[in-house]
Amino acid sequence: MSEEVDSKESFFKRVITSIKDFDKYIDFAVEKSTKAIKYFIKLMLLFSVVVTISFTYKFVNTVNNGIKYFKENIPDLSYSEGKLTLQTDEPIVVENNEEMLQYVVIDVTADAKEKEEYISNLKNYDNSVLFLEDRMYLKNAMLSEPIEYIYTDIAKEYQIDSFTKAEVVDYIEKLDQTAIYIGAFATIGITMFIIYFTSTLIDVIMLAVLGFIISRIVRIKIKFKPCFNMAVYALTLPIILNAIYVAVNTFTGFTVKYFQWMYSTISYIYMIIAILMIKTDLINKQKELMRIVEEQEKVRKEIEERKLKEEEKKREEEEKRKEKEEKKEEKKEEKDNNIGEEPEGSKA
Repeated sequence: MSEEVDSKESFFKRVITSIKDFDKYIDFAVEKSTKAIKYFIKLMLLFSVVVTISFTYKFVNTVNNGIKYFKENIPDLSYSEGKLTLQTDEPIVVENNEEMLQYVVIDVTADAKEKEEYISNLKNYDNSVLFLEDRMYLKNAMLSEPIEYIYTDIAKEYQIDSFTKAEVVDYIEKLDQTAIYIGAFATIGITMFIIYFTSTLIDVIMLAVLGFIISRIVRIKIKFKPCFNMAVYALTLPIILNAIYVAVNTFTGFTVKYFQWMYSTISYIYMIIAILMIKTDLINKQKELMRIVEEQEKVRKEIEERKLKEEEKKREEEEKRKEKEEKKEEKKEEKDNNIGEEPEGSKA
């Protein structure tokens, strides 16, 4: 009956239940793992949508700010025969940690030592780029080392012979920005879902292992599957808080220093409480079972005593009946004897 109710329970109701109702974790533990996995996928889709909207907003701002900066602050530049030239001797360095592209350097006159310093600095940022005379280096959050791109290889692939700053600006203005942003939203969404789904699934497995160990410590035997189910639901609040944090951080720049520690701690607390609730429930059930056994024993004794009393009563009644019958029999015999005796002188 409980399983039928659960199957009809909506996703958002499950979200609320997993956050505020620890008693429900006992039901979560015994349900099919496929149901928990479906819930997890929906939860990660919701999370990915929130994160994608936030990152797309940041991407749009970064692109618009970058185009504006390029138009207003970058000197005349041009590309020809595999070389990038800039109408200034000073390198251009743009650093802004609040933008998606946090570090940008353009230096077409950098020597070998300066090049090494720039590449080393790229590693300090999630997203950064370096433009040199004949090549560029790109670093993003998924890479530990910057990737090198040779201009001639890029020009050959896209069939570019040369360009100037004016031509770049004219090309940008003719682009269909709506299509670009929709494409960016789809790309970011798919990427974020894959990344966060994988990393969070690892968190679920680790939390399930922790739950399995804790269940042994508190001396209740819970298999890994129920621990996995509970781990999925125990991560609900941390995942939602993470989505909110990403959105707030994107729009306001607000940061929480120990957020990852808080994320893990909340899930651990939920898991431990859920296991302790299961132990308490088992203890209560054992007590209830013992009480039922005691009541059954009491009833059995009462029934036996009642039977003994009834048997005793029947025995007494039977003895009384026999006694009455014996008395009747004696009276009858006595009467018959009196009738059979003739008085003296009856033959005269």
